[in-house]
Amino acid sequence: MIAYDQTFKDAKFFLDGKSFYRCRFERCEIVISGFMGCMLADPRFVDCTWTVNGPAQNVFQLLIELYKAGATDLVEATFDQIRGKQPRPR
Repeated sequence: MIAYDQTFKDAKFFLDGKSFYRCRFERCEIVISGFMGCMLADPRFVDCTWTVNGPAQNVFQLLIELYKAGATDLVEATFDQIRGKQPRPR
């Protein structure tokens, strides 16, 4: 699925393997599994819920365990990179 400039309401979307450009999601359930990549260009999410499962859930769980084990710098640097921040000096 490839969608441009559409508004989706009250639906369930599995992001894997799909591309959305400038789309708006209202009151949708967004599911991320991590079996395939997805493309989200300038999306808008309004009152959506998120479900993470499969390989994506494994990555989330790994980040949780790393953080609890003391690898806070690694996890924080990962989120800084996601946010587009410059790496912290060592």
